[in-house]
Amino acid sequence: MQENSIMTFSDFNIGTITPEVATALETHNAIISSLENAANALVSLCRNLKHMRDTKGFTALGFEKFEDYTENACNIKKRQAYNYIQSYERLGSDFMQSNAQLGITKLLLLTEVCAVDRADFVEENDLEGMSVAEVKKLVAQNNDRGEQIDLLEERLSSALDEIKELKDRPVDVAVEQPSEADIKKLVDKRTAEMQTEFAEKEKALKADYKQKLSAAKQKAQEKADAEKQKAVAEARSSAINEAKEEFKSKLEKAEQERAEAMKQAEQMAAKLDKNADADLVTASLYFTEAQKQLDNFFASVKKIEVSNPERADKLRAVARTQLNSYISGRE
Repeated sequence: MQENSIMTFSDFNIGTITPEVATALETHNAIISSLENAANALVSLCRNLKHMRDTKGFTALGFEKFEDYTENACNIKKRQAYNYIQSYERLGSDFMQSNAQLGITKLLLLTEVCAVDRADFVEENDLEGMSVAEVKKLVAQNNDRGEQIDLLEERLSSALDEIKELKDRPVDVAVEQPSEADIKKLVDKRTAEMQTEFAEKEKALKADYKQKLSAAKQKAQEKADAEKQKAVAEARSSAINEAKEEFKSKLEKAEQERAEAMKQAEQMAAKLDKNADADLVTASLYFTEAQKQLDNFFASVKKIEVSNPERADKLRAVARTQLNSYISGRE
């Protein structure tokens, strides 16, 4: 028997293909197909699991217990399989089909909500955007509110029954029987009192619900803001690191160019006569460095020319004039 894997026809210990075996295999294949497409076929998965359990079709496949079949043949844990079936039985196929995007865990929590209030509960709350813990807390609050309302309604009904009993109870002749107007007045008074109490309770429950919902939304917003700040900090850190790497690269390049210039100067000095004037060597070094700086200047002008040709021409003209003036002034 395989463990933690999905079984196919060849994995079952089947001798003769009886009608029961054929039906069970067909149901099993439907379960596996639904499992592989759970997001789009949740209802089918739940319905077929229920059918396999109810008909005991798993016995025809060589299993004594339903949970042995689900765990070994379908790779579905016992608790999860019963969650699927319980959700299907309590919610119905239409409700599950309409809310399949919530996932089986949240759907199972919705089985705890009163069937009468369930559709409104889903419509009034963004369950898809909440975590499972938040949905669980919201369901508990809703159920608590429902219990409070049921208690008030029960007390109101009890009071009305008590009034009716008093009305129908026979009285001694010596005792004056209350009139219909007195009875109606008493009923109206008690009803008003219960309605006021009911309204106050409902108002308090709604206020508590709104406060807790607001706190949950604020917590979610704070979490989102924290994640945003973290992302900004990471982006800033990354940008700083990239800038450092770029500066390091440029520094290394400048150092390389300086070393190359010194090498060329040394080569030039070696070519000169050993008795040549030391000033000539120095002048050659300065000239080589000046030439490189001019090359860098004209390379920058070349980049400017792409977006602003007129400015590039002006820069060249200014450079030409300044260089000629500088040279003429030192001849």
